[in-house]
Amino acid sequence: MQARLELSRGFHLDPRTKLLLMIVVSTAEFLYGHALFMIAVALIPTVLLISNKQYRTGFAFCILFLIALMVKEKQAFIHLNMLMNMIVVFLVGVVLRLSPTFAMGSYLIRSTKASEFISAMGRMHVSRKITIPVSVLFRFLPTMGEEARAIKDAMRMREIRFGTKKFWHNPGALIEYRFVPLMISVVKIGEELSAAALSRGLDNPVNRTNITKIGFTGYDIITFSVSIVLLAVTLFVI
Repeated sequence: MQARLELSRGFHLDPRTKLLLMIVVSTAEFLYGHALFMIAVALIPTVLLISNKQYRTGFAFCILFLIALMVKEKQAFIHLNMLMNMIVVFLVGVVLRLSPTFAMGSYLIRSTKASEFISAMGRMHVSRKITIPVSVLFRFLPTMGEEARAIKDAMRMREIRFGTKKFWHNPGALIEYRFVPLMISVVKIGEELSAAALSRGLDNPVNRTNITKIGFTGYDIITFSVSIVLLAVTLFVI
């Protein structure tokens, strides 16, 4: 039965494995600064994003990470004034240290259903004070992305974007027309999702049943083992 479940769902990881990988990637990027080690760490979210068909996010993260790594390696040969050097160091540090965590977070949210996350947290006996807000976040971020794209399309139809006549006539309108509707949508989405979570009884102290099928499979063992071996070899051998 478990083998059939794996074949029907394809490559799919348990939410607990994804959280563990996110912790490993986030911690590893702050512990070691060798170029090969950082590339090995960046490979984990890149491969996972591509496996989840998030091609644009995966390739964008990979290219941005490699550019930042090249700038870091060549920084000693580039002579800039103090202010520009501080800005470059800050941006390179943010990309190298934080972007793998953001990439893993994108994979975790896009590849995990709220019901799977709630079920996994229930098996780990995590407090509902943590589970409920995070489960609402799984619905909130994709919905907010859709609203942002809709606002962008509406502004494009009205020719309110960078470089147009309306932009040069009133540059502040670009910020006003983009962020004001987005903030209103964010508040509305948050209220609707909170009401939906309460109507489903997520705050009920009684133990809830869940028909969502989760569990560790061969994919989880292989993925985590390969990640640990990759990091260990890069850290202690190379």
